[in-house]
Amino acid sequence: MLQLKNNYHYLVAGLPDLLLDEGRQKSSVAFFKEEFGQKLHRNDFDLVKYLFLKFDNANLLNLLNKNSKAFLDQGNYTREFLEEQIKEPDHRILPYLKDFIVSFKAGEREPSDASWETILDNEFFIFLLNTKNDFLRNWFQFKLNFQNVTTALACRDHKISPEKYLTGTNTVTEIILRSNANDFGLHQEFPEVEKILQAWQHDTIIEREQALDQFKWEWIDEQIFFHYFTIERLLGFLLQLEMVERWMKLDEKTGQKMFDLLLGNMNKEYELPEEFNLQYGKRK
Repeated sequence: MLQLKNNYHYLVAGLPDLLLDEGRQKSSVAFFKEEFGQKLHRNDFDLVKYLFLKFDNANLLNLLNKNSKAFLDQGNYTREFLEEQIKEPDHRILPYLKDFIVSFKAGEREPSDASWETILDNEFFIFLLNTKNDFLRNWFQFKLNFQNVTTALACRDHKISPEKYLTGTNTVTEIILRSNANDFGLHQEFPEVEKILQAWQHDTIIEREQALDQFKWEWIDEQIFFHYFTIERLLGFLLQLEMVERWMKLDEKTGQKMFDLLLGNMNKEYELPEEFNLQYGKRK
């Protein structure tokens, strides 16, 4: 039986106003996370929280390793909660994090040369690739392959083996490890490799990063094109807003261009299916 999705017509339609609050730009992902927490169905907000698990991973690793790095407030769990879970993990923390805490405390590592960060990253992606939401599952699959290809390219540039630095074990990683081809022989399995290789040709690191983020931006646009006012559009919005926020810190001019693009996308009229127009009326 097809499960109907929650519809967030008014929330999506109001995003431009939220982005420009009293004429001021708001490009804070943390602000929108809080806003969505108040307005989304609980199950949908649980999907939003998946986008912030990377901060929980970093915080947990730092606490387990007793590092003095600053605690990242963008995560879903507080410092106090994670410290409590480290002492005695229970059902309130996600299973992959609970299992990692248990393994870390027991000193279990396999293979022996894998870092704890790599082990946690592997468990993180295994968990995410089993999510039932198609957009999120596709995003994290794309992100995993994207990450492994760029890692392999960096290793190639420095003439080192990528084996210890790749995340997860799938067809893409297997092909990378056995191929010496320019595209790692990924043309069929991961055709997106061509866009990554094009971006890699840029002369400077910042130009390369801009091209890579542009590719990710376009990938998200394609994935949410037919999702008008559902959770998928809001998830895509958050992912793109995170890129805006990053570039505002790295290069304000690039960040401003991306912000304008995001705002323009939010403002433009959608070509909605007729059944949607009959229910809500077409936006003007």
